[in-house]
Formats: sequence, C-alpha cells, structure tokens
Amino acid sequence: MTENKSIIDLAMAGKRGGEAPTSVPTSARPPKESNTEHHDVLKKLLEKVESKIAWAPLELPSRGVFSASHAESIQIRPFTFEDEKILRSINKLADADRVIVELIKRCTKGLEYDGLPLVDKNYILYKLREISYGDSYKIEVPCPECSTPNELIVNLSQLPVNFADRSVERKYEITLPDSEVTVKYRVPTTLDEKYLQSPAAMMDNLWKLLVSIDGHTERIIVQGFVSKTTAKDISHIRNAILDDDLGIQTKVGFICNSCSSDSRVDLPINESFFNVN
Repeated sequence: MTENKSIIDLAMAGKRGGEAPTSVPTSARPPKESNTEHHDVLKKLLEKVESKIAWAPLELPSRGVFSASHAESIQIRPFTFEDEKILRSINKLADADRVIVELIKRCTKGLEYDGLPLVDKNYILYKLREISYGDSYKIEVPCPECSTPNELIVNLSQLPVNFADRSVERKYEITLPDSEVTVKYRVPTTLDEKYLQSPAAMMDNLWKLLVSIDGHTERIIVQGFVSKTTAKDISHIRNAILDDDLGIQTKVGFICNSCSSDSRVDLPINESFFNVN
C-alpha cells in the first residue's frame, strides 16, 4: 500500500541527502500575533454567526400538562461544529440513540430529559434539524398503490403541530370493543422508549403503559388481562397509545408521479435527516 504523503513530507524527502535546511534566525521570524489580536480577528469573522447559534425559546407540545416537573417551554440552539462531530461519531445503529440523547441535552436548556413525553422529544428532534440544517428536507417514498418511488421536498416548518390545551382535561382512556371494559393508559415518555423499539418489545411491555383496567390497578390483574383478552382489544389499546394527536404531525400527502393516486405517508427519518439538502 502506498503511504499517503503530505506536501511537507514530499518536500522534506526531496531534501534528503542534500544540505540540511538552514534554520531561520529567531530575529528574522515574524512576530507572533497576540492572543488579543487572534480573538479580535475571530470575533470579526464570526460576527454574523453569533446570532444564528443563539438560544431561542421553544414551546413544547405537551405544555407540561403531564407532569408538574416538566416545563411548558425550553431554550434551544442549533448544532455547532462540536455537536456535528458528536453526530458523525455514530458508527453503528446501537450508538444512534445514545448520541441523539446527548445532542438533545447539549442543545437545550431548561429540559428534564428523563420522563420527557415522546411527543415533546420528537418535536425537539425535528426542530433541531430545521434550525441546524435548514427547513427543506428531501425524501423518497414509494407510492402505496403502485410502489413507484416519488421524490418529495418537505418544508419542516410547515408541518402542523398540535399543542395541549391546559384548560381542557385530556382523558387517556378507552372502552374496548370485545371485553367492553374501560382502560386508562398514560402518555409514553423517554423512560418508556425501550418498550416501543419494536412490535415484539411493545407486545411484551404493553401492560406497563396501562394505569388501570375498569378501575383495577394491581399489576397481576393488568398484566393478566392483557395476556388473555382478544387481539382486537389489544389493537385498540396499542393504537390509542401510539396515535396521540399531540405534537408534530408527520404524515405528508403527495400525488404519485406514475399512477396519480393521492396518498399520505409517515415522514421517514433517513440518512439525510441531519444534513443539508
């Protein structure tokens, strides 16, 4: 394998065997600029950047209604060079979740991450992408009717966001179709994220997201009910937990370039999500 050499390496190699390079007398060397001069130069170069990486307020979709310990709004800033380095350090899928959590914590103030409703986390993630890399997000989605790939450009700032109304009590309960019992459930948070990483994980842990079954809160009853009721009941519970109308709405509509069918799909997060399109 040929060793990669810099211009300096090649220049030094050309001098080998000849005279040793004459050192520059100390008195002939240009004086070093002071730290103050360097600081002033950098400040001048970055004067238009400072306002673009400043902290800005961000109202959260949950508005803190699910927990007294969570704020209605936080401070947020775009990624910097150091954040970009952390992002590009992801070498495998297992690293991605850890890095995303670290970046959210670095780029927000006033946020209690543990127990943060997932509707808020998702919103923060989309906002970080928008303010760091721009509003435009290019995706390719297959048509649900004919499977033809369609290239779309989505303006993230135009996605609708539903905020909680603090004056209206939201009831997280449903009546199941087969058992006809009332199930109370809770909003998933970052502490529950591991239960939702796959369909299998959710089925194994669905009972942990339930508060009561017809008023019964005992674990043995809740867990036993989930394991013995019908698939139709379970489907209703799962849909109620996952299809909350709060937060950023990521379904986008398009007309297929090939068959002209009008479709709506979930906005995917692909490899270009954290990039300039």
